[in-house]
Amino acid sequence: MQDAPERDITTTPAAPAVHAEGPNAQVRAGITLSVETFIWTGLVLAAGALRLPHLGRPPLTVDEGLRAFDATRVAGGDVPQTWRGDLSEAATSYLFRIFGETDLLVRLLPALAGVAMIGLLWLARPYAGRVGTLLAAGLLAFSPMLVIYSRSGTEFSLGTLVAGLIMISLFAYLQNPRSGLAFPLIFGLALAPLTDAVAMLAALAALVFLAVEAVFSSNSDVRHAWQTFRRSPLQWVTALLIVAAALQFGITRFGTSLEGLDLPGLRLFWEMFDMPRDSRPPEYHFALLLAYDWPLLLGGTAGFVFVAVKFLRQPRKTTAFERFLLLWTLAAAFALALTTRREAGQLLMLLLPLGLLAGRLAEEIAARADWAATCRWWPAGAAVAAAAAAAAVLMTKWSSGNADTTERLTFLAAVVIGVALVALVAMRARAGAMPAVAVVVALAATVFVAHSSLAVAFSGGTEFAVDLRLAPRADQLRETVDKLARERGGTIVVDSDLSDELGWTLRDSPVVFGGPTNRASAVVSRPNANPAGFVAREEVWRVAEGWYPDEVLAPRRMWRWVLYREPYSDVNALDVRIFVRTI
Repeated sequence: MQDAPERDITTTPAAPAVHAEGPNAQVRAGITLSVETFIWTGLVLAAGALRLPHLGRPPLTVDEGLRAFDATRVAGGDVPQTWRGDLSEAATSYLFRIFGETDLLVRLLPALAGVAMIGLLWLARPYAGRVGTLLAAGLLAFSPMLVIYSRSGTEFSLGTLVAGLIMISLFAYLQNPRSGLAFPLIFGLALAPLTDAVAMLAALAALVFLAVEAVFSSNSDVRHAWQTFRRSPLQWVTALLIVAAALQFGITRFGTSLEGLDLPGLRLFWEMFDMPRDSRPPEYHFALLLAYDWPLLLGGTAGFVFVAVKFLRQPRKTTAFERFLLLWTLAAAFALALTTRREAGQLLMLLLPLGLLAGRLAEEIAARADWAATCRWWPAGAAVAAAAAAAAVLMTKWSSGNADTTERLTFLAAVVIGVALVALVAMRARAGAMPAVAVVVALAATVFVAHSSLAVAFSGGTEFAVDLRLAPRADQLRETVDKLARERGGTIVVDSDLSDELGWTLRDSPVVFGGPTNRASAVVSRPNANPAGFVAREEVWRVAEGWYPDEVLAPRRMWRWVLYREPYSDVNALDVRIFVRTI
C-alpha cells in the first residue's frame, strides 16, 4: 500500500538540540531572538535610508515625466490616450489630487513599497529558513536594480511588493488554510493584473504551481487547502468580491475611463512580446545583471543549481517552496529570453526568486558546514583578501587610464592569484572550505553592492539602466519660457515631438504642444528646426541625457563606469532651442 505523501511546506532545518538547562536556556533564546530582530530592524532601516532620502532631488527620467504628466491630467479630469491606468500611475494621480504635483510624490509610493517588501520577507522565514531569508533580504535591500526602481515612478515600481505578497500568503495559506490568510492571497492575485509585468508573472507562477502540485505531485497540503477553501463560504465569497472589485477597477482604469476593457497589468505583461523587435542586443539583460547585480546573479544561480540537482536526484526531498522557486525562476528567465521589447525593469521579475534561491543555498551551507575544519583554511582566506585588496587599489588606476605596464601586470597577477587560491581551497577542502570561500565572495560582493547602491541612489552619474533622464537645464528652460511669455505675450508653441520630454517640466507654463505657429510669439523646437518667420536664439538647452554603452560587454571599460559612474561611450542627448518671432 502506498504511503501517504508527507507535508513538505516547512523548509527550515531542524533546530540543533539545546544542551543548556534551566533559566539560562531561556535567556539565551531571548538573546538570539533579540539579535535577529535587531539585524532585521537594521536591514529595514538601511533599505529605507537608500530609498527615501532626497527622492525629489535627482531629475525624473523621461518615462517618469510622461507617466507623471498623464497622472496630472487625469487628476485634473482629462484622460489622455497614453494613460495606462496601472496601480502605480493611478495611485500617483490620487496623490496629486490631494497634495499637489511634485517630483517627490511621483516616487513616494515606489520608495515605500521597496521598504515594505524588505520587511515583508520577515514572514518568509518558515519556508526559506532564518539564515536564508536574512541573506535574501540583505541582497534585495542593497540590490542596485531594486534601489533604482524603488526610487522611480515607472511601471515596474510596485510589482515586486505584490509578488512578495503573493508568494508569502500562498505558502502561509497552504500551511494553515484559514480565512485570515486567504484574504491577502486573493488580494495579491487580484491585484497582479492591475499592477505590472513583475506582479503578473508571480501570479501566473503561483497558479501554475498549484495546478502542477495538485495533479502531478499529489501534494497533500494543496489538496487540503483546496478542500478547506471550497467548504468555506466566507472564503470563496470573499474571493468573488475581491476579484469582481479588481476587474471593475481594472476595466474602468481606477474610475477614470470606460473605454479600455483590458486590465493594465496584464496588458503591460503582453506588451513585452509585441513585434517588431526593438534594437536592444540579445545580451542586454545579462549585461545589466553583470553591471548592477552580479552578487544576486552569482548567489541565485548557485542556489538554483543546488535546488535543481536536489530535485532531479531526490524529488521527494525537495520542499514545495523550493519547487515553487524553481518554477518561478524558470518562468522569469523564459519570459526575459522571449521578450521583444526589452526594458531594464523587466529584470525585477527575476531578482526576487534569485535572492530567495541564494538564501536557500546559504541556509544549507550554514546547516552542514564543518566550521572547525573551515578555521584551518584562514591563511588562504587572508591571502585571497589581500589579493582582492591589491586588485581593488590597482583597478582604480587601471580604469582611469593612468596605470603603467608594471601596475597592469600586478593587477592581473593579483586577480589570477586570488582566483587560483579560491579554486584550490574549494577543490582540496570541499565542503569544509565552502564557508571560507563564501566569506571571501561575500566580502567582494558587499563592497560592490554598497558602492553601486549608494551610487544609483545619490550620485548624479549617468546609469544605462535608466534611459533618458531630464537634465537640470530643463528647469532653467521652463523659467526662461515663463519669462518670455510675460515679456512678449502671445502663444508659445512647443514642438509636439517634445511632449514626452517636456510635458511634465512645462505643465504649468503658458505653452501649447503642437499646433499652428502663425500667431505664436516663440517656438521651442530642435536646434536645427528654423521655423519660418522666427529667428533662433544662440543658446542651446540640453534637456535630457541618457547613456547606453556601444559595447554591451566590455569588462575593462566597464570598470571605469563601476568606479566613477562615467559613461565610456557617447551620451545620447536631447537639445532644444528657442526661436522668437521676428519683428
